[in-house]
Amino acid sequence: MDVTVEQRAPMVRCYECGSSLVFALCHHCWRPVCVKHDLPSPLWAEKLFGREGAGPGLHRHRAHHCGVCAHSRAGTARTTNRWLAVGVAGTGLVAIGLVAVWLSLIAGLSLLLVGGISAAWTYRRVRRDQARVRVGMPVPLHPKVADVRLVEQLRGEITLGSHGDDYRTVLEPVEGTVSMTLIFGQPDRDRVRRRQKRLRVKDAEVRFCAGCLVLRGEFGIKCGEQVDGPVLALDGDARDYLVFRAEDPPSSSQWKLARRYELRAEPDISSGPVWITPSIVPESDRRALELDVQWLEFGPDEDKPLSLEMIELLRLEFPVSWGEIRDWRILQGVSVLTQAVSGLIPKGRRSLELTRLPPANQEREDQERQATRLTLSVRFAGQVDPGDEISGRLKATMRGTLSGVTGLRLFNSLGEHRGLPRTASVKTRVDVSFRLSLASIRYQAVRVVPDRAAEDSDRDSYANQFAVVPGDETVIALTNAMSEAGYYVKHVIENPPRSGRRADLVQRYWDIAGRRYEGVYPIDFHIILTGEEVHSGDIRPESGTTKVWIVVKGAYTDGEMDTRINDEWKQLRELTLETLRRPDSAAGDQG
Repeated sequence: MDVTVEQRAPMVRCYECGSSLVFALCHHCWRPVCVKHDLPSPLWAEKLFGREGAGPGLHRHRAHHCGVCAHSRAGTARTTNRWLAVGVAGTGLVAIGLVAVWLSLIAGLSLLLVGGISAAWTYRRVRRDQARVRVGMPVPLHPKVADVRLVEQLRGEITLGSHGDDYRTVLEPVEGTVSMTLIFGQPDRDRVRRRQKRLRVKDAEVRFCAGCLVLRGEFGIKCGEQVDGPVLALDGDARDYLVFRAEDPPSSSQWKLARRYELRAEPDISSGPVWITPSIVPESDRRALELDVQWLEFGPDEDKPLSLEMIELLRLEFPVSWGEIRDWRILQGVSVLTQAVSGLIPKGRRSLELTRLPPANQEREDQERQATRLTLSVRFAGQVDPGDEISGRLKATMRGTLSGVTGLRLFNSLGEHRGLPRTASVKTRVDVSFRLSLASIRYQAVRVVPDRAAEDSDRDSYANQFAVVPGDETVIALTNAMSEAGYYVKHVIENPPRSGRRADLVQRYWDIAGRRYEGVYPIDFHIILTGEEVHSGDIRPESGTTKVWIVVKGAYTDGEMDTRINDEWKQLRELTLETLRRPDSAAGDQG
């Protein structure tokens, strides 16, 4: 029999059966347990010996245990069980004595006396043993919890040299931080003082436990001194906080907890999380500069990559010789919360600083949630010198983590799940500085292929006609072929079908747009697909014809880039011809 071992990312599972449905933690050893293997304190034990947690927040919760600890640590479990057996025997003698009193008063009273002394002594001994076990454990506290978050930092630097293909992104190792704020109050101080009274100490070390924070998901982090696994114990020494000190303590004290960790393996994003490309706006007399910011889809899960939540900061630094900023705008729209600050900075440069930029226009976000770019256009009083260099910084917040952590769960000091005031924040922050030379872009012109205004006014002369149905299967076949060839399809819009010139004809119209990069420079394409479907009474069309118009647009600075734009149109046209005329394709099957 062949056995194959598959490597999986670690995640919190029940210590006994491996179930990922963790119900509680053992409050002795913090082992995760599921419902089946959870051993809460018996109700009779809580009533007989008292609850393990007291005071507001804990008095109604039961302590949870794993099968190894079984309520008491291994060193005292056997002794406790023997004394409990003696107590049960004593209780039995009391019951027998009550019956024997009617038969023999002396024998009955003797049994009652022996049984009562045995039960009382057992109760005192077991309660003392349990108290000794509890005193040896940290004091269970129940502080207020606020601001629970996990943040991973991805820092890097982007440089663009004087040659257009010299674009580099250097990333630093990812660092993660788990942080939260705990507030100790009067109930926690009373718990610590009761423990100090039992120990008959005043200022000696008294260990406490405020519960555990558990990382959720299949993740890969490197265990170290601060984070040694997915279960983070929230314990410490009461002497470190003013609220537990005897002399004039405050009403509360804050504990700002922060634990740092590193990733087990760095993510495969050598191309960088964002691309920043400058360009001089055509026909602007070299007085306008556009900064195109494009963020890539990346993350541990290819099906659910990290998504951009907000660009917290976009800072642009440029030479003072360009003059003051006359106007700036975000081409995709701007949030009402966005703020802009401009001014002089040292070393003969000016700056423009924008904060809280949304990834897309809020009005369009529901229709175009896949938006992955933002373009900043700035107009200056003077001219942009192509020999200069711009620099700046970009800070963005992404939903999700590079390690694979999907959330945080909090358990109280008795091992029971505890709700948070609000959902824990789990984010990735991207902090990238950039330094970009303008020598390779210079002043650009725009090339549109085909150029109908200069070459031919007949629109249909640039269309190709195919004997296929202009339906969704045709569009899917075409967009799949473009994606496989490296094209980024930005949107596919279908206009509502309309009746044709005959009752059995239906007219269809599709709008497809996207982009492809040559190096760091974008070339946009726009495809219009129209046609007619022929129906013979069935829902599906019997046949149809389709026309395809293709337009390619890009900026160029020299003849080589102009040729690339022309070649891109030819390649896209050849790809369309090959896809829609292929006999075995989904589109071809419809015809």
